[in-house]
Amino acid sequence: MTDATYSQIQFKVQDGVAALILHRPERRNAITTVMLAEMIHAVERCADDADIRVLIVQGAHPGFCAGDDLSGMGPLPEDFAFQPAAPVTHAALQAALRNLPKPTIAAIHGYAFGVGLDLAMACDFRIAMEDAVLRDQRVMERGMHAVTGCAWFHPRALGLTQALEFLIMGEPLSGREAAELGMVNRATTAGEFGGEVERWAEKLAKAPTKAIGLMKRQVYTGLNMDHGEFMAFAAPLIKDVEIKDREEGIRAFLEKRAPNFTGD
Repeated sequence: MTDATYSQIQFKVQDGVAALILHRPERRNAITTVMLAEMIHAVERCADDADIRVLIVQGAHPGFCAGDDLSGMGPLPEDFAFQPAAPVTHAALQAALRNLPKPTIAAIHGYAFGVGLDLAMACDFRIAMEDAVLRDQRVMERGMHAVTGCAWFHPRALGLTQALEFLIMGEPLSGREAAELGMVNRATTAGEFGGEVERWAEKLAKAPTKAIGLMKRQVYTGLNMDHGEFMAFAAPLIKDVEIKDREEGIRAFLEKRAPNFTGD
């Protein structure tokens, strides 16, 4: 299924995999208010559609996203058709991705700069081409302190020392360097990139989606808790939330076969 009614993104669904494609190639996929609203709307659709098991976020050629298009950040048109339930902000988009009870993959080719990199960091997994360029130049070149999530994401991914260097010095990392530092999960050659993204998506689309959603919730909620608080939060989940795939996983183990998960 392809939905061509969005104006600045493309949204496609096939075999349980949704692809959200930033589609302003003439502006290097820079984000406008319209694109931001359309992305949030599409993520909300993923949450509501039981047939969608995994979401890929990617950019049209020539790269992932160059950041905000400052000339396109005004109010939404009065006749805008895709007003999301959440506010039209970067914070809301990042929250929608992190709260989505389904796995998300950022597929990074070409470049991911500034708030475009923040978008990738809000996804659960990141796969990059080895020669992709990841950079946040907003402090060093723009004199901006950038309140769009970078100062929250990067210390958790890179550690304090590397995060401060990356955000303040503004020097780029290649996809390969980002993988070595833990910013992305995998870095591949151009020839391997599409196949690797597809491999992750196909595996996750057949996985126990509800269990993944609960694991996401534990991980992200637990970031702001001490151990005792976390255990008190997590312990009730096993009896409060029914996961039908758990029963299938146990049966498959006992029957010595591969499980057939439905996502429930």
